[in-house]
Amino acid sequence: MKFTRYFILVILFLSGNIQSFAQNCNLIPPSNLSISNLSSCNATLQWTSGTSVQKFTVSYRIKGTGQWSPNVNVGTNTSYQFTGLLASTKYDFSVVSKCNDGTKSERVKITGKTLACTLPDDVKVTAINSTSAKIEVVTSCSFDTLSISYQPVGGVAKTKSYPVAASYTLDGLSTDSVYLIQVSTCPKPITSWTPTDTLHLPALPNIILIILDDGRYDYFSCNGAPSFVHTPNIDRIANEGVNFQRSYVVSSLCAPSRATIATGLFTLKTNVKDNLHPLNPSFVTIPEVLGENGYYTALVGKNHFTFFQGSVPEFDYYLATDIKKEDGIHYDYNGVKIIINKEDELTHTDTAIALINRVNDPLFLWLAYRVPHLPIDPLPSFKGDYDGFPIPWKADTAKYTVNYPSFIYIGQKIHGYTLDTTYRATLEEIAGLDSCIGELFKALETTNKLDNTLLIFMSDNGYLMGSHWLNGKVKSYEPSIRIPLFIRYPAWFEPQSIIKDQFALNMDIAPTIYDAAGIDFTGPMDGRSLRSLYDGTFSRQEYYYLMPHNSGDNNTPAIRCIRDQHYKYVHYTCFTDTVEEFFDMVNDSLELTNQINNSAYQSLIAQYRIKYDSIRIAWQDIAVGPKKECYIENPFVLKEMYEETESTPDTPSIYPNLTSGSVEIFIPWPDANAGLYDEQGAVLRSWKITDSYSKTDLQNLPDGIYLLHFMHQGASFTEKLVLKK
Repeated sequence: MKFTRYFILVILFLSGNIQSFAQNCNLIPPSNLSISNLSSCNATLQWTSGTSVQKFTVSYRIKGTGQWSPNVNVGTNTSYQFTGLLASTKYDFSVVSKCNDGTKSERVKITGKTLACTLPDDVKVTAINSTSAKIEVVTSCSFDTLSISYQPVGGVAKTKSYPVAASYTLDGLSTDSVYLIQVSTCPKPITSWTPTDTLHLPALPNIILIILDDGRYDYFSCNGAPSFVHTPNIDRIANEGVNFQRSYVVSSLCAPSRATIATGLFTLKTNVKDNLHPLNPSFVTIPEVLGENGYYTALVGKNHFTFFQGSVPEFDYYLATDIKKEDGIHYDYNGVKIIINKEDELTHTDTAIALINRVNDPLFLWLAYRVPHLPIDPLPSFKGDYDGFPIPWKADTAKYTVNYPSFIYIGQKIHGYTLDTTYRATLEEIAGLDSCIGELFKALETTNKLDNTLLIFMSDNGYLMGSHWLNGKVKSYEPSIRIPLFIRYPAWFEPQSIIKDQFALNMDIAPTIYDAAGIDFTGPMDGRSLRSLYDGTFSRQEYYYLMPHNSGDNNTPAIRCIRDQHYKYVHYTCFTDTVEEFFDMVNDSLELTNQINNSAYQSLIAQYRIKYDSIRIAWQDIAVGPKKECYIENPFVLKEMYEETESTPDTPSIYPNLTSGSVEIFIPWPDANAGLYDEQGAVLRSWKITDSYSKTDLQNLPDGIYLLHFMHQGASFTEKLVLKK
């Protein structure tokens, strides 16, 4: 009985409190409804609450329709923003007071009409250069078309319209001008614009093109130089701009590369095949185009038959050199032959600084240092700085022993035991150059020209410097064809930008310069502006390398190469054999293993042979370079073949049966007596073989049919071979 009495009391107590709480919920309808912040897609509903209301719900409907939107519980808030509304449309907006027990007041509503359009909340003008600017807008409502009204001060207003995009480029503007800009997202014929912004376009940018001579891509600390190397000033160009880490030349030799840089044309087009062929003066070059468009043009440094082939020099000023002798550096100074007995990198830098100081914008400077071309001669203050530092040689320094072209080591002059010394001296020369680049930066900052200067740092080609126990360039191995390419230009490139998924080429330099100068060049060009590789409007995932001839190398045939993001296919023009290399650049970035005889790659190699033929046709590449007697050096091809099949024959064998110079021999015995006979059976040579795999040279024999005879303990075997050079 006691428990029942207590339970009833508790129920009565709770009921009394609930009833009391319900009585405290005021169901007086909301009042003083108003609409604010009205746009083409949003509206904010506000109201006054009665006392002790527990929550409100809001909804809306298009005026004249019966269907309300689902109720939205806004708690005790007395305002709510409706979003996603249609432009220029009448809406009923409502609010209802509610209690927790489900009771509610009558619906109170108000009518409002959305605007026909809403202007952007924010307009940003960025990436300003001498002829264009990028416009970005922040909007709360969607739109179909963005219009930009732009008017030069004192001029006539123009309007451009764009479909919806992340940003909008306003181009075709006049350099060194001030424009008044307004933006609208309203459909025509509504004329509603954002407040006027002022856009000041700078003068045409100065352009300084710094070209090294034989500068490998990894001579600089920002590109993986040895840890004891520091190039802060050169690194600054990359760190305050963009580093194109996959930068290559289409021909790895001084004159062909510089002709391509000057014209934007592939080697086949310039017809500069080697260092003995000057660029024909009929070709249009960078200084000619810029000179016709208001630039003061200057060349300081190495020329190498690129310019001055016509009667009228392409430059307003030139201090050009191709000759270094014991009595000093010989220069062509504005048509006068002079000798300057001073380190050429200092002469070049001092002259460049003088031009920066005295020439009014815009200035184009082709600044071509001889660094680090042989003979290596660091500036005196840097000599010996790296003595004692061990060079961290990579695995690719080792000499090829299998599957390599027969000619690559013929006449090769490697530095041998002095290679470390030469490499350290080269890096000391680079360090000296870095100090010169620091002085250029000071001059540009002092004259307030730095941020309006397109500063390009590159090399005419790479350099092998002991890679694969080779020297020089020309060959299509990575250290030979890959170059540094750093660009500082705040109007285009964000600091510390790195592009490593696109191939940038030396034939892109001319179109990049024309783009920065606002020049609509209509002549032939094979390159593309590097700005398009940076912003993604153009993509290059592979490229074609051609070295048709090197007059300084009588052993190397014509070289052609396809390099893409994953593989490299190389084709050499030889008389008889098809001499090829195929490297898996993802899994073998140092090009240690030529996969051309690897059965696992044969299907893929076949595809690249087809691609090679297609690319040659596309480039109309019918150039006939020097053909040489060459073949793939592979003393273990038979061994590899037998290892793959996991069996060896019980009789001798030779490879290949048709040869241009040598054959590999396999014997199944511990030793054998071998004899070489001509087709009539005359003995030409006899010798004893003591290895399972050996090789014999046939270079001194005339073309014809020969017999190789092997004997071991009474067993004998004869193989026929054909020699055709």
